[in-house]
Amino acid sequence: MKKLIIPALLASMLTLAGCGATTSDAAKLDRNLAIAELTEQMDELGYERITAFPGIQDFLNIVVDITERQKKVMGLYRTQAENHADVQAFLYAQREATPEQLKAAIMEFDLGATTEAEKIGPKLDAYRGAIAEVSAANQELFEEILIQGAQGTYLMTQHGTEIAKTIAIAQAYVIFGSGEEQTVNNNIGLAMTRALDQIDLAKKASELISIDQDTMLAIDALQAELEAK
Repeated sequence: MKKLIIPALLASMLTLAGCGATTSDAAKLDRNLAIAELTEQMDELGYERITAFPGIQDFLNIVVDITERQKKVMGLYRTQAENHADVQAFLYAQREATPEQLKAAIMEFDLGATTEAEKIGPKLDAYRGAIAEVSAANQELFEEILIQGAQGTYLMTQHGTEIAKTIAIAQAYVIFGSGEEQTVNNNIGLAMTRALDQIDLAKKASELISIDQDTMLAIDALQAELEAK
């Protein structure tokens, strides 16, 4: 392994974050902003529990639970990102460093520090620990997200006709304004659509958070490579 963070990982980060490809934007590593935007979208969808027929009701409310739990993990991540913004910036600056260059960059940076608190080495260790805690919770949720995503696809297949009819009713209300207002609480089609959107948002957030864990694993691999020489 010759690079700190492989180009594909960086491309993924920039794409997922909706970040422009300019150097100044990329250097900010502003996944924190992307997470905040995803949180807002989750809040807009809402977290109401739904009453529906068995099977679909369980699915809808499990998704709500997962979304709320993911939101908490996102909040923890944002806190860590804010607390360790200088570490993220340093890692991005050294994204194409060889193991020797990374080690030299850390030593050079720390030699220039006027206080122990300014050194990047200890901060990297602290960041690794902080991200490990968030990543463990994130990984557990990611597995549940995948399971519920598959379950949502299955339910759409099994109840597609009924769901399509209720979506048509919701569209008719929007167009003609007749009948009872259609919401996730009285329209299974809207409830299913919301659940699938919630799964998509939770998955995107999980993927963004996991990038930091991948970065830490890359650093660990580089350290092992250095120590083996």
